[in-house]
Amino acid sequence: MIQDKDNIYNSCFLPKSLRKGSFLFLFTYALLIFVHISGECFSQTIDSNSYKHYPFIKEELNKIENDSASLHSFYKKLYRLKETKKGRVDIVHIGDSHLQADLLSGAVRQELQLKFGNAGRGLIFPYHVAKSNEPPSYKTSTNTVWDSKRNVFYEKPLPIGISGFTIETSDSLAEINLAVKDQPGLGYSFTKFTLFQGKGLRNYDITICDEVNCEKGVFKSKDTASSSFISELKFDKPISQIILRNKAVGANQKTTRIYGMLLENDSSGVLYSMIGVNGAEYRHYLKSKYFMEQLSYLTADLVIVSLGTNEAFSAGFDDALFYRHIDSLITSIKKACPNAAVLLTTPADSFRKSRKGRVRNPDMQRARVTIINYCLQHNLPYWDLYEIMGGYGSMAKWFAAKLSAKDRVHFSGRGYQIQGDLFYNALMNGYEKYVNSK
Repeated sequence: MIQDKDNIYNSCFLPKSLRKGSFLFLFTYALLIFVHISGECFSQTIDSNSYKHYPFIKEELNKIENDSASLHSFYKKLYRLKETKKGRVDIVHIGDSHLQADLLSGAVRQELQLKFGNAGRGLIFPYHVAKSNEPPSYKTSTNTVWDSKRNVFYEKPLPIGISGFTIETSDSLAEINLAVKDQPGLGYSFTKFTLFQGKGLRNYDITICDEVNCEKGVFKSKDTASSSFISELKFDKPISQIILRNKAVGANQKTTRIYGMLLENDSSGVLYSMIGVNGAEYRHYLKSKYFMEQLSYLTADLVIVSLGTNEAFSAGFDDALFYRHIDSLITSIKKACPNAAVLLTTPADSFRKSRKGRVRNPDMQRARVTIINYCLQHNLPYWDLYEIMGGYGSMAKWFAAKLSAKDRVHFSGRGYQIQGDLFYNALMNGYEKYVNSK
């Protein structure tokens, strides 16, 4: 996927400024591939066997490969959580546009939290404020225009942090309104709010207010003693909506920069954070200036990496270069998260454009092989979505079954739900084998 053409947009996700009828919509439409995510604005419901209706899906292959010992530490923590109902297991899922809308990862989060407990919504980013598509489990809005950048444009100003996106404004009156939405069986009100922000004398302070506009605390930008990026606020009761409001207290304050937000509650369970960037590749996260430093704050027990689609989207795929980028990113992740297990997934089968129209993409198979070879050589577990979905050319069957988008690269809402169900069941099959071996 060419960088600017890897966005998922639908009226459920578009901010009003980008909806049909505006000049900005028409301009954006000319630059982006629009992918229709079927169904209503997504409120995911549980059907962990959703894929059994589709014979082209190879259910017998749906397992985590090479996990004999590589995931034992993660399974052990899940088992302890299940048995004691105490503590927390932190999962971080890193990817591209297949993740940014949080349909696939949202399904996995929901099923894991229903089984092991809900420790909160996890990491989020105000994508709407950055004029990009936002997950359906929360909504952000603003009263002004923010500069924004995603990590695919690493050569442009604005450093990138934990979310792969950054927003910045010089408006001293800027506000961001955040409201979380409950999902079936799960409430996402939070008792702890963490902001990944730019700090220093040039940055505005930020007031945090609740839904009735009552000030709950102030993040002082000059407070860098505990962290160069992180401010935290605890609430005396769960809340579902807050307002972030710039507060100028000094003549030198000129800007507010935001890298991400973390939402937690006081419950034991799973905290599942999704980091997705439209168009992202392995190398883009490597070039994100503060990504690894801020990633370490999440203290992950499992890091899942779902990348590779964009590297193999256009002709000219370089296997050796791709391998080096995988190695560099995974090495950096292990350094930032030394206690985390790392699991890779292969990209889905897809089509690419040609003079004859959309044709099967053989380079996606090469990307799959490279990822698997890397995992085997470095004793890492992997989930082979490419083969599970049916292998080379199988995207045509997903498209015929209305499980993919018209571009035959992205998927419908149903298609992403099925992938989430498959991954969850593969992970749980590995977990049950570990439990039974005890």
